[in-house]
Amino acid sequence: MEDYERLVKIGEGASGVVYKARDRRTGETVAIKRLRAGGGNGEAGAAFEAAFRREVRCLEACRGHPSLVALRAAHLDPYTGEAFIVMDYAGRCLADVMRDDGRAGKPFTEPEARRVMRALLEGAAALHARGVLHRDLKPANVLLDARGGGVRICDFGLSRPDTTADAVSSPLTPGVATLWYRAPELILGSRDYDAGVDTWALGCVMAELLTGGAPLFPGRSEMDTLNRVFDTLGAQDVASWCAFASLPRAGNALCRRPRPPGRLREVFPALSDAGFHVLAGLLECRPEWRLSAADALRCPWFDDEGPVAVAAHEAVAAAPADEPRASSSCSAGFSAAAGCVNVHGVATEPLVA
Repeated sequence: MEDYERLVKIGEGASGVVYKARDRRTGETVAIKRLRAGGGNGEAGAAFEAAFRREVRCLEACRGHPSLVALRAAHLDPYTGEAFIVMDYAGRCLADVMRDDGRAGKPFTEPEARRVMRALLEGAAALHARGVLHRDLKPANVLLDARGGGVRICDFGLSRPDTTADAVSSPLTPGVATLWYRAPELILGSRDYDAGVDTWALGCVMAELLTGGAPLFPGRSEMDTLNRVFDTLGAQDVASWCAFASLPRAGNALCRRPRPPGRLREVFPALSDAGFHVLAGLLECRPEWRLSAADALRCPWFDDEGPVAVAAHEAVAAAPADEPRASSSCSAGFSAAAGCVNVHGVATEPLVA
């Protein structure tokens, strides 16, 4: 990593620290994520290396889309246990933008929210088409460039291939996604979820844009979060979810408590009907009724091409023609990104979940 000069720490989480840095060879500004064993990437040794390889492979599989952060290089030293991932520097995170710049507590206008959501849904549709689940979408993992025209999804530390179509694959882990953005099926213990956990999280992000940074479901625990979800969205159809009865927490009293009809519309009275259709579709409790990223992009809300939305639309249109952009669910395309991803210190074998 001697080719890079660290400038300042710009983020820190369970899995590591992110630095703003300068590429000494080109003078370009980059972001470097330093992974640490024992954090969100497992213990030192084989588990840590496997988690590192998984994150690199997910980034590699999603390379080339304007709404996904770009991988530049990766380094793993098997002797010291240090691991680094070098990416494009794409600006400040959305969480910081909503807190600072004189707009703390100030909602995004509907055209502004539509521009950001278009880019996020385009990015989610692309990664789902490549067979990748992000599993930690939230404002802290969305980057905005200084000019406000670029929106990118970052931090693939919890990402993995979607293997729900593979009957012999190992079960997925339910304990993913930050609590306030965690889909109901995750809270209820599902281990065979799909890309809907990402679109639920994007619905929470959309709501936060429209409220000026106030989370929609700021629970103190999983059950408190679920209670807030049901109080806001209603719970009349909970028991009719596909496979609901088999969920580990389906017997919880919260799922049987009588509740009034959902009040989501009351929370966003100024949102247009077309915008509310997208928000309600992303925040559908029943996973089989929830909008996919690609289906959300086909909604009439995104047909309104006002001046504020043009930049994001043009960025997507400029993507290579062979980039998948409209899959309604995760495909098997991840395994098609075959071959080893060579990184400094280790060559990653084909990824296993």
